[in-house]
This record gives sequence, C-alpha cells and structure tokens, in this order.
Amino acid sequence: MDATLPLISEPQRVREALTHCPVPAVHRAATTGIGWLRAQVPRFSNGDEHRRRRALVLAELERLDPHALRTAARTTRGPLPHVRVLADALGLPDISVEAVELVAAHYQPHTPDNPAADGAVEDLIAACGGVADEVTAARISLLVQACQATADLLANARTQQLRAGASNRAAEVLARTMDQHPPVPRTRRIVDGELVELDLTRDGLGFGAGPHECPGRTHAIAIAAGILEGHDPGQRKDSR
Repeated sequence: MDATLPLISEPQRVREALTHCPVPAVHRAATTGIGWLRAQVPRFSNGDEHRRRRALVLAELERLDPHALRTAARTTRGPLPHVRVLADALGLPDISVEAVELVAAHYQPHTPDNPAADGAVEDLIAACGGVADEVTAARISLLVQACQATADLLANARTQQLRAGASNRAAEVLARTMDQHPPVPRTRRIVDGELVELDLTRDGLGFGAGPHECPGRTHAIAIAAGILEGHDPGQRKDSR
C-alpha cells in the first residue's frame, strides 16, 4: 500500500466510508489481460454495474457447499490448496493455480502492468470456457481474490496456533485471527473526492462492510478451517 495516502482508522468512519463511498475507478476500455479483468469484476465497480456483477458472484457461491469445501480442503495438497479446492468446486479442474497467483499479484489497479499477468488472464479465460464475459470474470475474480487473502489468513492463523497452542480448534483460531490480524488490513475508497485508505483491522471489519463486503466469507473460513484440520486431524471435532 502507498504510505502517502491519507488513512482513516476510526471504525465508525471506516464503516461509513465502506457503506457510502465509491471504490476508485479503473480504466474501462481495456479489452484484454488484467485491464479487461479489472473492468469486468464487481470489486472495481460501483452502482448498478456493481450490483449486477456481484449477483453473478453470489450465484457462483450459492452453488458451493461450505461443509464440502471444508472436507475437500483437509486432503488437498500441493501449492495454493485453497485455490485448488475452490477451482474444483467451481467445476474448473484445469485452472492453473500458478496463473491465478500471478494475476492476484497484479490485480489491484495501483500495481504495475505485467505482460505475464496479462497472459495469465487469457489462460484463465480459456480454462473457464473461452468466453470473455462478465460471468467468466466473476468466476476468475473468486479465485483471484481468494488467492492471497486466504493464503495470508492461513499464515496468520498458524501464527496464532503457535502462540495459543495446537489444541485450539480451527474455528476458534480463525475467528481470533480475523479479529486481531485480518489478512486484508486496508482497502481504498474515494472519500470527499480524495483517494484514501481504510483500516480494516478493528471492530470486526476484516471482511469489509457495505456493498463490497466480502461475499465469500463463509466459504473462505470453511476452506481455511479444512486446511488447518488437514494438518492437525485433532481439530476436526468442531467441523459440524
């Protein structure tokens, strides 16, 4: 994040900005690569456009059973298991988790352009059926936005486990992690015409609030819990 941006930290002001202020605009004319993806996803949209695109994301999530995600995550191995679990559940077994990771690293509008990431977006479109439309963008956005956020959630949760003891159940560890060390500590909005950063580390704001509140909260926690349980089967007693 750019340390020179104004920062709003007071939780009530943060919540009001999340509820009422727009996300920063992105270039809408891009037809390929990262630029196309940013221009098509709800994350960087406002108003009616955002509502329409968010509905597509919600439709994808409604097909997924959090309990099944948690169960699958216990036995999924390899790099970025959380991305693999989600991709398989979405019916996208041919997705490259490496492509998702590369796109995630350049997803935010303030990150530098990257030709390799542009190519990775095209690979993801192909793996989703080859049609570059809002439905495909919605599916890609689920994978991309889950990628680093869930990886950081798991890393922070494992730190919590080391501090509190391995006997702590996954759900307890994740709840404490989201309360004390959320994986996405800041986000951006336009407040009174000015680009600002909002502090998400207090008052239960780890998943955001308002129109852009994370729609995959339950699914992310389920996958993260399953991965933690897969490394410590003794934690499974709280998996109902």
